[in-house]
Amino acid sequence: MQAAADIYARIMFPGAIKGGDPTLSDLQKQMLDATPDCIKVISVDGKLLMMNRAGCRALGVPEDSAFGMPWLPLLPPDVFADGTDALLKAASGKIARFPGKSISPQGTAHWDNLLTPLIDGSGQVLSILCVSRDVTKTVVLERKLTEAVDREKLLAREMNHRIKNLFSVVMGLVSISKREAAASNAPERAIEVFADKLLSVSRAFDAVFVSEQRGGSDVDHIDASAIVSSVLHPYGDRCTIIGSAAFLRRDALTTFALFLHELATNSFKYGALSTKAGNVTVRWAAADNILDLQWIETGGPEIKSPPVRLGFGTEMIDRIVRSGDGTIDRIWRTDGLVSNCVSPASQRVRRSCIGRRRVQRDLLVC
Repeated sequence: MQAAADIYARIMFPGAIKGGDPTLSDLQKQMLDATPDCIKVISVDGKLLMMNRAGCRALGVPEDSAFGMPWLPLLPPDVFADGTDALLKAASGKIARFPGKSISPQGTAHWDNLLTPLIDGSGQVLSILCVSRDVTKTVVLERKLTEAVDREKLLAREMNHRIKNLFSVVMGLVSISKREAAASNAPERAIEVFADKLLSVSRAFDAVFVSEQRGGSDVDHIDASAIVSSVLHPYGDRCTIIGSAAFLRRDALTTFALFLHELATNSFKYGALSTKAGNVTVRWAAADNILDLQWIETGGPEIKSPPVRLGFGTEMIDRIVRSGDGTIDRIWRTDGLVSNCVSPASQRVRRSCIGRRRVQRDLLVC
């Protein structure tokens, strides 16, 4: 872009530079107005001396303006500091460059700004030529590439996390199956119990993923208790489920099941379900377009203090909840973790009474 700046300088100052405030002929103005680059001449103290048509449109300055206004206040606040540093550097006789942007009704444009000091024969800076080139497409593309790389990294971490979780679940099921078989005085049934629990885990995921392949509508509803029971069935009577009927939209089932699965897996690895005496209570209530779900662990390893750093599994739970515009709070009690998830519904909750049973309808949770 320095080559373009040199060309623009020769157009405005065809001879030796004799002053900092250019007086342009109609031909010179037409030549500068023909380029999409924003061309500005700025005084050493930061006043805007002249600007071509593209520059006026980018900064919202009338083309027939007499100029003379400060240049920096025309910039968005978040690039003001970079612009100030570049102006000071150019005023000292050095070429400066900084990324900028302009905001208009058409949207946000990103610019590559090059400030070149215009110096006379004695070395004095008379004014500063600022050439700004629209690099919006490049900036947007770079951001998309960065986001794509970040997504790939996140997917790789999630894949690694889920593979580890799979092994943790299987090992946990083996342990639970052995204890249940021993408690029933039939240790030889451990494999049979394990196979039954593994099958129930498979059914829990089928309830979510396979249902989507049947051509069902996204607005079809499935009882939340069915999903909770399916996901937590492998843990037997160590999990207590309490909640009124709450129907979830089919397109919310995957997220809801993954949320429960991550909670159960974390408990399996570190919490109540990692010990023989530990238990989990899942309690929820649905009302006024809100589903309030509590995950309560007791009897697990003693929690002396909240963790200093949250693990990837906990981060996964938080992301899942946020994806449904929900919130989650944790209370690290000595005898176990309590997680409270509040999720908004997409439609207002309607209730109908069938006998004494209250049924929630049209509830969409995270």
